Amino acid sequence: MRPTLWPLVLLAVCGLTPARAAFWDYTIAVPDGREATFTLPFPVDYAGAVTIEANWKGPRLLFFGVEGPGRVSLARRSGPSPQRLDLTAAAALVVPGTGWKLTIKTLPARGEASGTLRVTVPDAPSVVAKREAALHPPPPPPPPPPAWRLPKPAPQGASRDVARVFAAVEELRTTVLPLVDTAGDPCSWQIDFLQYAVAARDRLSDGATPPDVPTLRYFARLAAAIRDVEFVRAGTSPAIAGPVPANRDARHDWLIARNEIVRPIERSLDELTELLRRGHAPSLEDESWLPRFTACLTACERFFDERVRLGGDDVAPNRELAGAQWKPIRAAGEVFDAFGPFLKEPGPPDP
Repeated sequence: MRPTLWPLVLLAVCGLTPARAAFWDYTIAVPDGREATFTLPFPVDYAGAVTIEANWKGPRLLFFGVEGPGRVSLARRSGPSPQRLDLTAAAALVVPGTGWKLTIKTLPARGEASGTLRVTVPDAPSVVAKREAALHPPPPPPPPPPAWRLPKPAPQGASRDVARVFAAVEELRTTVLPLVDTAGDPCSWQIDFLQYAVAARDRLSDGATPPDVPTLRYFARLAAAIRDVEFVRAGTSPAIAGPVPANRDARHDWLIARNEIVRPIERSLDELTELLRRGHAPSLEDESWLPRFTACLTACERFFDERVRLGGDDVAPNRELAGAQWKPIRAAGEVFDAFGPFLKEPGPPDP
């Protein structure tokens, strides 16, 4: 038998997972009619799996015996091709400077035998770890977050009005992102509006260019509508805060007083959609977040109104929506208000 050490670069070509172990390949050649004995010492320096695989052509039967340190017999096997021995190198069988020994025998018989033998032994843990790392490289780092997700302070020397816009947009960002990232946004306006507000803020900072006058007018109406709905939510007057009188005549008077307050607010909410439809803010017509925002604002107002009239949060519709949306809506209202000082209405024409 002629031992032949294959180069390490052939490991993968040979079909062995590179991270598992080191191996050696040998050739087997038995002449016709001859008895033969082959002895092959091989190192086993680390605990793990040891495998011996033999494949040959010809009618000859081969005997395989494996000894560990101290000539301890570990395995015996005989038979026709192919043969495979699976052994475990326990820590007690790994002795530095002392290898294992494979003995192959065949009795005199007719016919030749020629084939290959592979001995696979465990590699060093450091080598295995290095190969594993090469097979499974760490994933690439995540891309940096988009700019609209990152805080941005007002530039040095910014005016008070510009600094107020920066502060309002930052409050919106810190309010919206944790909520959307954990619970989502059933109204689907928060992220789109945050991106819009960041872009408007940056244009204001870079070139002192606020949104156009129709947009700023619409922002002012949105901010006023949010304040009105907040009054419906938290107002302390009996007509707003309740409770609904038990006496029928008193309840009738209470409902009239309440309607005088609530109905104009509800009409102003309806007008927000109508004004946009009639082209009062052309720059906002393609902003998909805006109709979703006004619909969500309207749903919150209805909940704040009906929870008083119907007698509690649990019986009024839109309770969960209002609970999740009102804080972001108020943060959006601060952004709308912050753009208010940039609304410069044209004066009367010169005489």
